[in-house]
Amino acid sequence: MSQSPPLFRAAGRFVRLAVAAVCLTTVPLAAQVVTGVGDDAIPLPRGGWRFLVSGLWNDHTGAYTPNANGGLTRQPLFAGLRSTAAGVAQFPTLAAAERGLRELSGDSRFAVSLGTLETNGAVRQSIAPLALDYGLTKRLSFRIVVPYAESRDASQLLLNRAGTGANVGINPAFGSTGASARSANGALLAQLDAARTALASELTRCATLTAPNCDAIRANAAGAQQLLIRSLGTRDALARVYGTATRGGAPVVPIAGSALETSVKDGITALRTDFAALGVTAISSTAAPVGASTVLGPGGGISRIATDTAFGVGYAAIGSTRRAGIGDIDLTGTWLLYDSFDADQPRRLLQPVRGVRSTLTGGWRFGTAGADRTEDAFDVPIGEGASALLLRSTTDLVWSRTLWLSATVRAAKPLADDVAVNLPFRDGAGLFAPLTVGTARRSLGLRYDVEIAPRVAIGQFFGLSGAVMLRHWGRDRYDAGNVEQSTPGLSTSALPSRSLRAASIGATFSTLASYARGRSRFPAEVIYTHTEPLGASGGLVPAVATERLELRVYTGFPRRTDAPR
Repeated sequence: MSQSPPLFRAAGRFVRLAVAAVCLTTVPLAAQVVTGVGDDAIPLPRGGWRFLVSGLWNDHTGAYTPNANGGLTRQPLFAGLRSTAAGVAQFPTLAAAERGLRELSGDSRFAVSLGTLETNGAVRQSIAPLALDYGLTKRLSFRIVVPYAESRDASQLLLNRAGTGANVGINPAFGSTGASARSANGALLAQLDAARTALASELTRCATLTAPNCDAIRANAAGAQQLLIRSLGTRDALARVYGTATRGGAPVVPIAGSALETSVKDGITALRTDFAALGVTAISSTAAPVGASTVLGPGGGISRIATDTAFGVGYAAIGSTRRAGIGDIDLTGTWLLYDSFDADQPRRLLQPVRGVRSTLTGGWRFGTAGADRTEDAFDVPIGEGASALLLRSTTDLVWSRTLWLSATVRAAKPLADDVAVNLPFRDGAGLFAPLTVGTARRSLGLRYDVEIAPRVAIGQFFGLSGAVMLRHWGRDRYDAGNVEQSTPGLSTSALPSRSLRAASIGATFSTLASYARGRSRFPAEVIYTHTEPLGASGGLVPAVATERLELRVYTGFPRRTDAPR
């Protein structure tokens, strides 16, 4: 059994400490002595500051993907790429090689295989949000959040682990070292051209009834014509797969000495025999294309497919990618709509009374994170990079000394913008399709969260809380209107609206009540939260689990030294 993450173990110790403190304390329980998971409607005091430093860790190794029943199934990342015989389905640029080899081998069902393809997808994101709140009045406060984010893709794609599962290898005709292979391939094509030219000339000559030495051709004129057609197809297929005297062909060719190469050579031998039967001997018995001596394997095979121009995919890098920088910055203002505590902090903390409180927040998100890197196949952005209008409403219901609840609705409406994209648009299954970098108009749909967070106080320092959340993303659309419209699926792409259900648990340590009583030196809170995905609907949704640890420090917080101790 795997060990629990360090934060889980720390949280367990935190909860045990909280329970022990409850058992030992003689201090009466007070109302709302601690906050908890998610947002709440507690206002800042007038002239007060709150500094927030936190660490946020988002990890996922799976995603909710559409299934045959119309729903979503949680699967490992890149599960759609896994194969025991990776070929054209995973690497579309090999389609021309497969068609050519079917023609050359005479096997209409032949399928290119690079061997097994194993995948292990993992995405890690660490965010350090730095936030500053200021209470302008007892009802109006402002906040700025500046996140420093680091994202890393730790995915691994392993090709042909054993090195024996492929039926094709790397075409030796590419690059500066491929001159010898290109020369041999060119010699074969030249001999085929010479044979075809000679046979065509003989057919023309033998059309004259008095021409001598035409018995073989006149006996099978239709077969001679068919041989011209068949040899042209073979010649073109050889050029597409192996290449010519001046250029390489497909990125992969049959492995030297393999049964597939033998089938190709048998086809060439059959042509030589048929030409010789008609008196044409231009094809040498030693003429043959050059097969592969190296297969793609686990030591860089995927990277070569992604970056080598011979494969035509076009990435600059793949795997083990990292980005770091400032994410999207939020600037918001919060108005206290109603508060039965009249924004009285000592009363909220020290008097066990019921109450209701509600706030409304509006603001702006600056899309400073930047969009995806088109040259990186596994790029993990540090934010959406889209400016957006923000709106939030939170209501607190206080029922007793120990129990209260917060209900929050958050919404963000991103503005349309222009971003660099890979064309044609693709999903995970088309990761290795040929690409062209272009510009598209991005129109992200409305994002909103609905969160219900119950909270329970344990003594005057500790609290436990939880939350259930529904997160929804509206339909996202990308429109590359400058791209050729006749190519299906090339110019536009849309992600359907999708939703994620998640649950959170958390533990809190707070000195606010003790500070208000004059017993603590600093007013501060420490909150730990773990969020786990529960399910999803709509389109593809990453199954992200989140750990969060945050410290809140207050200045200008009221102290009531005459409070009961």
